[in-house]
Amino acid sequence: MSLKKRMFRSNMMILSAALCALMLIILAVFGLFEDSLERQLYVISQTRIDGNAEEVASLMEQPGMQSPEALSDMVEQYGYRTAVITDGKVLSGDDGEEMQELTAYFETDGSVGTTEVVAFRKATVVAKLLEGGQGYLVAVHFPGEKELVASLNQSFYAFLGMLFLAGAGGIVCLLILASHFTKKMNRMVMEPLELLTLGAERIKNGNLKEDILYQGEAEFEHVCQTFNDMQHTILEDQEQRAKTERARIDMVTGISHDLRTPLTSIRGYIKGVLDGVADTEEKKKMYLRTAYGSTEEMNILLQKLFDFSKMESGQMPFHMVKADLAEYVASYVAEKEAVLDPQALNFHLEVKAEWIPEISMDVEQVRRILDNLLENSQKYAMVTPVEVELSVEETKEAVLLSWKDNGKGVPEEKLPRLFERFYRCDEARQEKGSGVGLYVVNYIMERHHGRVTAENDGGLRIRMYFPKEDFKIKSRI
Repeated sequence: MSLKKRMFRSNMMILSAALCALMLIILAVFGLFEDSLERQLYVISQTRIDGNAEEVASLMEQPGMQSPEALSDMVEQYGYRTAVITDGKVLSGDDGEEMQELTAYFETDGSVGTTEVVAFRKATVVAKLLEGGQGYLVAVHFPGEKELVASLNQSFYAFLGMLFLAGAGGIVCLLILASHFTKKMNRMVMEPLELLTLGAERIKNGNLKEDILYQGEAEFEHVCQTFNDMQHTILEDQEQRAKTERARIDMVTGISHDLRTPLTSIRGYIKGVLDGVADTEEKKKMYLRTAYGSTEEMNILLQKLFDFSKMESGQMPFHMVKADLAEYVASYVAEKEAVLDPQALNFHLEVKAEWIPEISMDVEQVRRILDNLLENSQKYAMVTPVEVELSVEETKEAVLLSWKDNGKGVPEEKLPRLFERFYRCDEARQEKGSGVGLYVVNYIMERHHGRVTAENDGGLRIRMYFPKEDFKIKSRI
């Protein structure tokens, strides 16, 4: 059974049970207080006019109707007794005890009128003032005990019947109203649920671009909007995964290509030694040095992949120490200048203050940043010699390290993606590279709670902000 039907049936059952219980309680209360109700009805019945009173009054109005004997023959069939009452006494006719009790009424009220019908206690009295004011001709109906009980029971059960019919009618009306509002509530609840179900089916079938359009109750609007947000997040995640997977495939393809060159070189030179092509010691040493250089090239590529794997798994260790960034960069530049050909690359370092505050940094990881930037400039500057300008300065919240080369820079539309994993500006792969160098730079800066930016400034300029001790700068890419 569907939720909609279950909700409707449950609501109807609960309401019906509640109304029936209320009806039973009312009937039980009337049952408990039956005697009291009967007494009240008894009192009411005592003042009730007999149904034949009007007929008797019309008979009494006939001309010449002056004696109880003449009237008695006509009204006896209706259960009436007749008498003449004067000055509080019964002069003629029925003079029973019940009739004697009526005389007090005619003592206290001097005039009843020409002909009048009144209720006195439990009796119905039809009275006519005789000609000359000689007294009253009365016809009285005294109901018997059985008649009273029957009338009382009839009234009581009629009252109960009316109460039951009214209660049953009320229950039916309430059930109809409840059915209407339950259906309305079902629509209110089921419409967004059906939309959410359809949305889930669309996601199951791979459609993540169609939103749920719902306007109604605020709570359900929030649920549907949250569902849409979740759908957008899944779509963005899928797109990012697809992009990353494409980049990963490109990286594997590129590295395979980059490894093939040194591997071919190694095989060729070793085979030359084995085949006797290198027939002198000098040639053998040259062949072996070339092969060794190729293995170093392969080792660098594999080390980058290994470092990337550690970063992705969160296993790359960071050991923070207090250090002077300007001093460290100066020592790095001096080290590289000692081994690099000045005709191929030159450094220009500027420290823009006499004193730069120490920062918390991992020396080995900062060296990896500088190595990656150096390799990036050597590969992509496309000029000879490469001129690298470095500067260290203090800002309000950080120590800024700037790296700039004199190359052709990066197309503006590619700058925002420069620090993505596996991204290469050289999509044709004319230059060797894995596409993880600048991604590693960004990752290391994030672990230092800093940030890195890139811009074109007569070449590619990379700015790295290392936070001071009292500041923590979130990464902005």
